[in-house]
Amino acid sequence: MKSRRTLLLSAATAGVVIAASVAVIGTAEAATTLGASAAQTGRYFGAAIAAGRLGDATYTRILTTEFNAVTPENEMKWDATEPSQGRFTYTNGDRILNQGLSNG
Repeated sequence: MKSRRTLLLSAATAGVVIAASVAVIGTAEAATTLGASAAQTGRYFGAAIAAGRLGDATYTRILTTEFNAVTPENEMKWDATEPSQGRFTYTNGDRILNQGLSNG
C-alpha cells in the first residue's frame, strides 16, 4: 500500500501536468497581435498616429500588425486644419484616414 506522502506527491505531479497542459492549450489559442487579442473580447486596441511618420517602414509595420483602430495624433487639431484664418487643409488627416481604410 502506498504511503500518504507518495499519494500526495502523485496528486501534486498530476496537477502540475494538467496545469501545464492547460497553459499550452491556452497559449496555442491566444491571439497573435494586440489588436487581435482585443478583438477576441469585442474591444479595439488603437493608437494615435502621426501622418508624418507613415513613411517610416517600422512605424507602419507595427501600426498595421498590432493595432485595429487609429486616431490622428495632431493632424485634426485646429492649427493643423486651419493654418491661417479661412484657409483649410485636411491633407494629413486624409493620409491617416486612408491608412486606416487600407488596413480595414
